[in-house]
Formats: sequence, structure tokens, C-alpha cells
Amino acid sequence: MRKKPEILAPVGHYEGLAAVIKAGADAVYMGVGKINQRALKTHFTIEDVKEIRKITQDAGIRQYIVLNSIVFEEDLPYINEILDQLKEIGVDAVIGWDMAVLSGSISRGIETHLSTMASVSNSQAAKFYENLGIKRIVPAREVKLEGLLDIKRKTNLEIEIFIHGAMCMAVSGRCFLSHDVFEKSGNRGECYQVCRHEYDVKIVSKNTGTEFFLGSDYVLSARDLVTINFVDKLIWADSWKIEGRNKNADYAYMVTKAYREARDRILNGEWHTKGWQDLWDMLERVYHREWDSGFYFGEGFFGINKSIAKEKKLYVGEVIKYYPKISVAEVKIIDNPISIGDTIHIIGKKTGVVRQKVTSMQVDRKDIETAERGITVGLKTVEKVRSGDKVYLMKEVESADSNINPYEKDTVY
Repeated sequence: MRKKPEILAPVGHYEGLAAVIKAGADAVYMGVGKINQRALKTHFTIEDVKEIRKITQDAGIRQYIVLNSIVFEEDLPYINEILDQLKEIGVDAVIGWDMAVLSGSISRGIETHLSTMASVSNSQAAKFYENLGIKRIVPAREVKLEGLLDIKRKTNLEIEIFIHGAMCMAVSGRCFLSHDVFEKSGNRGECYQVCRHEYDVKIVSKNTGTEFFLGSDYVLSARDLVTINFVDKLIWADSWKIEGRNKNADYAYMVTKAYREARDRILNGEWHTKGWQDLWDMLERVYHREWDSGFYFGEGFFGINKSIAKEKKLYVGEVIKYYPKISVAEVKIIDNPISIGDTIHIIGKKTGVVRQKVTSMQVDRKDIETAERGITVGLKTVEKVRSGDKVYLMKEVESADSNINPYEKDTVY
């Protein structure tokens, strides 16, 4: 049996961690403190890293820590302290690109991976980092499929590639727009995503004063990467990386589950019989912008870019108590009502995401069809849930844009 690529999932909170473990991730990556590319929203402390280390070991998956921001002179004591702590905790790898992080990690004997921020685009550059002691690289996103294969053939490095999620307008994400406008550097994990704002655009000419107001088109922002319809051509990679440490648990769960299923179908010889269309539908149900195949077969698409999804999430209420012997959750309906046949998500710090149909509800031991706001209902669950878990109704969204195939320009399906 051929070597399988690792499913590497993003983690930005405990709910997401539980969700991706349940969905079948082989490894997770997460930031800690201020030196990572999601510093504005990442609240994991070194104590969290230690706790999550226990969780990942129990689950039999790997834990990578991202330290991939620019490091200034005043940051060096902090970096050295963090690396000492990560060494003691025994994390599986550190991901970085600043030489202070790389050299510090390698010298401590921590497995070290090179971030895409280093913009490695050819085998000679890759060999340079290999000679430093780097075990794995994430090449620049702008490298085409044949270029990635060349790097794989000409080095002994593990190759990690992005298979899904947001893409940046700048080369390898090294953008200065947020710093110029808000003095918040994207290279320090503080990106304000200026590219997704609305703009007035004027044609400067002697003959015309034409102006365009680009409202929700977001012309500076790239579409989202999706590879599910050609991911069989990426089976050679050592790791399939999903972008999305800022995304919610639903996103992390559904995307991880879809690509885990895709990998299993490919390795089991079921790819051409089962296909990928049902997995595409799973991906369509969570938050995303319009799809694109990235740079694998040519240039990525920038422009006309709306946020779309087949489902929206509506808050229902909270689990008050769970009865494991009968698999029933006592749920307080606080906002939106639910009915038999509805699809719901139950989300919690240890529960992750439970996606299920509503099949049975009771009030005072009597079956009911709809649970209205203000009542407490006994809800049959398909998995264990916990007190304090939140319940959401997943509502279908009618959108013509969701049915557009963004791959008409590609020949590889």
C-alpha cells in the first residue's frame, strides 16, 4: 500500500481541536502567543499547548506549533523562552521561517518545518534549507504542480501542500497592505484583511472621469482554494494542509472529514467508483468564498469574489444535561425552533461537532414534532454530548452562485 499523505488540520480553539480529531485528522497545527500568523485571534497559551499535547497523544495524532512571524531583536528572549518550553513539552514539530526560529528550533533538536512564508519555489532553495536541518517544507503557494514534483524528486525533504482554504493576494502571504493602512502587520500575525474591504476605483485619464464602486466584489482578494475534485493528483505529497485556524468548529470538522474521506477512497481504490461530488457538497455547506484551483495548473484567480455557502447556522439553544444510557440530551430551546427531520450541529469544547438529523424529541415523555422557543426538550443524539454544548440549526441557503462550476478554465477534474 502506498504511503498516505497526512491530513493536517488547523486548530484555533478547543472546539475545533475536538472536531478535527473526530473528523480523522492525522496532525494539527496551532499558534501560541504573539509570534504566529493568527496572533490577533489565537489565544492559546503555553499551558494550552501542554494540555493539547496530552489530548493529541491520547488521540494518536501529531501536534505542530506555528512560529512563523517576523522576529525583531526585542522578540529574541521571548522566542528562546517559547522554544525551551516547546522542547520540554515535547511537541512534534515547530513551523517557522525566520532564521531565529529555525536555528533555535534545530539547535534544540525539535523537528523543524519551513513555512510557506519563506517562498521556496525551486529545488536549489529547498536543498539549502535541507542542509540546515529542515525536515519538511511548505513551498510557496505560487509553485505549479510540476514544480512541486521537481522539488520532491530532487530533495529528501517532506513536502507539505495546501489543499483547501483562503489564499492571499500577496506572494506567499507576505503582504504589507494592512501595515500601510492600519499599522498592523500581516507579517506579524495582525492582518486586518484590507484586501476584503470595499473600494472606490477611479480611472485616471484626461479624457474620462469614470468611477467604479466595487461593493461586495472585493477585487483585491483571492478566491478560496479547493482541490477535492483533483486531489487524487496530489496523493504523492507527504502532508495535505487545510487553511483555517480562524474558522469555526463546523468548518474544521466538515473540511477535514471531506479530505480524509477523499484520501481513503483514493488509497482503497474507490476514487473512480465513489467519486468526489458528495464531498464537494460537504465543502459547499460551510463558509467559503468562490472556489479556485489555486496555482496548481496555472494562475490563481483574483477578483469578483463573494462569500457563499449552502448552509447557514442558526442558534437554537444549549444542552442542559445528557443521559448516556438512553443517548438523550436535555436541550433548552432559547432561540430558533427545531423540527423532526432538521439537520443540527451540537458543538462543545470536548464534543467538537456532532452533525445529525433530528429523529426524536419528547416533552414530558410525549413525542413532539417541533420544539418551540422557551421549552426544554429531550433530544435523541447519535453521539455523546455534554452539558453546556451549543445547539445550532443548519438551514439550507438558496444561492445560484453556489452552483457555478469555477473549474471551466481547467482541464483537470
